Amino acid sequence: MVSEVDQKYLGVFAKQTASKNPELSAALYKVLGLSTLLNRKLHRARKQRKLDPTRPTKSLDLYKHITWMGREGYTIIETILPHVDHFKGLRVLIYKLKASFLHVFVLFEFSPTTKVNVLSSIHARVASNATNAPNKELNYIRPAMEAFKKAYDLAEKSLPGIHPLRLSVIVEYSAFMFDCVKDYEESRRLAKKGVDEALEVVNVIEDDETFDDARDLVGSLAIMAKRVSPAVHQAASHGELKPRSSKTRTKVMYDLEGNELAPLPPS
Repeated sequence: MVSEVDQKYLGVFAKQTASKNPELSAALYKVLGLSTLLNRKLHRARKQRKLDPTRPTKSLDLYKHITWMGREGYTIIETILPHVDHFKGLRVLIYKLKASFLHVFVLFEFSPTTKVNVLSSIHARVASNATNAPNKELNYIRPAMEAFKKAYDLAEKSLPGIHPLRLSVIVEYSAFMFDCVKDYEESRRLAKKGVDEALEVVNVIEDDETFDDARDLVGSLAIMAKRVSPAVHQAASHGELKPRSSKTRTKVMYDLEGNELAPLPPS
């Protein structure tokens, strides 16, 4: 989804382009405002139980609103894309946001039984990549994967490994691969690679705010690199997986540069 880091850079780029390209600046501000409202809706949706899209409920109305806002964001991004080729960071961000809005469609667009199809304007764009799967959410997985891959490749070529925008791309790309594609190994690989590449160039950060953003994102990736599949998690919760040793283990923590900190008390 559109992260706080994404929104921060949207504001920065909108301000920087205001004098020379007011139309681009206005579009960026529009995406910033829309993403702020969308994140509030997404926060509400996460609190609700799994929805039956065939029943007219308040939850269904919320999900329709989310996909409508996703469509609006996607449409604006499509108009911005031709104008960002000469901006390294902005180009990475816009391709990342394109993937983020497609991610919304994967999560919240439902079957044809939904009465109001709020995504009709983009169906033609993704039809060539759509599968014949019975769940419409699958129709958006391939274009979303392609968008994430494009953003990821651009970030690798344009930005250092510790740059918050590059890390933001990897965080959502890894989450998408885990939660939507169910490719758990690839999700962990992306996260681990992101951590390793960030730690290699951690000293290039000059200001504290950027360092704090990068540190938080690296921390998220470190957690994602250790995520296990739901099947393994379920087996562990039922006691089917035994620890390798019954000995008391000492927990060790590391700082951003990989230096060992004082050990925590044994668990």
